Amino acid sequence: MEHAVHDEPTLHMGAPVNTGKLALWIFLSTEIMFFTALIGMYVVLRNGTPTKDQPWPLPEQVHLIEWVGALNTFVLICSSLTVVLAHLALSKGQVGRAVQYIAVTLALGLVFLVIKGIEYNSKFQHDILPGHVYDRLDGRRGTQYLEHIRAELKHSTEHGAAGDAKVKDCEELLKEMELKDGRAKITPAEVGTKVKALLDKYHDLHLTPVIPFGNLWASCYFAMTGFHALHVFGGLVIFVIILVMALLGRFGRQHAMMLELTGLYWHFVDIVWIFLFPLLYLV
Repeated sequence: MEHAVHDEPTLHMGAPVNTGKLALWIFLSTEIMFFTALIGMYVVLRNGTPTKDQPWPLPEQVHLIEWVGALNTFVLICSSLTVVLAHLALSKGQVGRAVQYIAVTLALGLVFLVIKGIEYNSKFQHDILPGHVYDRLDGRRGTQYLEHIRAELKHSTEHGAAGDAKVKDCEELLKEMELKDGRAKITPAEVGTKVKALLDKYHDLHLTPVIPFGNLWASCYFAMTGFHALHVFGGLVIFVIILVMALLGRFGRQHAMMLELTGLYWHFVDIVWIFLFPLLYLV
């Protein structure tokens, strides 16, 4: 008796999503863990290190301007909108309009980096860099601070208008800092307090304040915003490649998935900044 032979059903094992999209989500998962570690580090240090007498630096102490950070947030949100509109236009076959939206997205990303560059320049001008901030005034560090402030006061008095109230106050503090038997009349901590009072009175005075936990803040700030800026730059490189493809006539509707994946990455960059903005500028 013959037995009927039945074909075994073929099982197709594969991801239920596009392989490119799966790869991107895996990549973004690693990026989420990376930025979660950075942000978690900042939150732990921010809430665990300061004391009542020495609080965490305020935005104005480290030359952060809230409205500048808010402007950059708005710029990135607008760029996320334009990349969505670009993908929508491309899926409808409107290649020219999609290219226009991509160009706008690129321009907004460049605006973000330019503003961030201006902020970084401010930090360099005021020497708010890791290891450069005077956050404590004990021992050798205190002696260095006295020498530094003495030089700044001399520069302010020499280049200020004669008889100006600001110059007089600087000259008065300089006299108090005169050495007696090789030692200063007032302690570095007292100088730091007087410098703060002068800066509160004259906002345009270039003196270095004492910023408790300033070096720790600077390390966190440059680590978080620096890595984020690198990710923004990476996204801009992709947008430039797309625009070059469009100029060569090699960009079309068939690249809709490529643009969608690029948009997902760009949204991730945007979301990271939405977390960084309030942590650094508002809290």
